[in-house]
Amino acid sequence: MDKSLLAAGLALAALPAATLAQTEPAAAPAPASASCYVEIAKLMAEPPAGIGDLGAAIRELDAKLRPQVEEVNALKAEIARLEARQNAPQGSQAGTDSASEGFGEEQPRAVPQPGSDPTAQRLAQAQTELETKQNQLKLDYAAQQRALVGPVQTRVSERAQVFAAQRGCALKMARAPDLPALATAGSQNVTGEFVTWYLANRS
Repeated sequence: MDKSLLAAGLALAALPAATLAQTEPAAAPAPASASCYVEIAKLMAEPPAGIGDLGAAIRELDAKLRPQVEEVNALKAEIARLEARQNAPQGSQAGTDSASEGFGEEQPRAVPQPGSDPTAQRLAQAQTELETKQNQLKLDYAAQQRALVGPVQTRVSERAQVFAAQRGCALKMARAPDLPALATAGSQNVTGEFVTWYLANRS
């Protein structure tokens, strides 16, 4: 649940977008030739380019979870260092042994006792801590997403339904991967029109 999930806050934008992409107007379906779409990524920009609401909610969500994300990232970095230390070749020890050959008796090598390796102990502890913090972050993310982003999604979706009914088109909230297919199908991009309408009817 570190950069792979939150991508330093950027992936937070993808999850609400995915939810919004499923929103369809409640009005009677318009003919296929009257289909239109709004680009979600552009809605997240500040006015007048976007509506601002989604971006603000996502930034608030990111700020709430940032301390936990940083803790997870720090643990992952520590685990990587510990694993590298464990896997590092014992070159210095091997060099000492080679240099001592033929010059008296070879020094006996210390045999590590089970549980006596502090690196292994800390690695196991850090991995346990990481799993605990990742699980907690998943729970907190879901809760904060519902509390902060969910209401904004609902509001934007409701306004989109009204806009689509007034305009007479079947409206889709589109993510970036959806755009080529929508353009090929002849769907009309009404992002700018919707943003202007949304800002004018905000109250």
